[in-house]
Amino acid sequence: MDIRMISTRRKRKFAVIRWCVFSVIIWIAFIFMTTGSFLKPNILITLALCISMDEDALVSAVVGFTCGFLSDLAMGNLTGSGSLILIFGCVCTSLLFTRLLRQSILNFTVLMAVYSAVHFSLEYFFTYMIWGYDNNLILLARFILPEFILTVVSMIAVYPVIRTIRKHLTLRKRYEPVENQALIKD
Repeated sequence: MDIRMISTRRKRKFAVIRWCVFSVIIWIAFIFMTTGSFLKPNILITLALCISMDEDALVSAVVGFTCGFLSDLAMGNLTGSGSLILIFGCVCTSLLFTRLLRQSILNFTVLMAVYSAVHFSLEYFFTYMIWGYDNNLILLARFILPEFILTVVSMIAVYPVIRTIRKHLTLRKRYEPVENQALIKD
């Protein structure tokens, strides 16, 4: 009995379908973030970090750049600032989960809270505090902190969706036995 791996063509097909689904979800999140004028979570941060859990560093950097750029466009921030921060966050997430941490909801929650705190504090500092806006503490209390809390809480909805998509559209290494006709003798 011979053992052979699943074909790479089939893996590629599943990977293309998975990335098409991920890109549709990212665009839906971008559209959600740009409609209306009320306070919303930054779902693109959650999506980027969640997708980066299972990817290598280069793919995570591309996901971080894309989601960061779209997040900057949606939130009206300086274009590219969120991308740089999110690239760093996605690459760190990828390296942490591939080398050090197990993939669990608790680990992702802690990482999401830490990254969101860093992201929103840098955004607050470079957008409002450094330029000397009047009443920047009111901006912090009414906009930045609620957005931070909503972003961390949005992880509850995003994490299971991304994990389910990844579970169903990723072929894991599995070996299929191949019958050898030369060994079968009747």
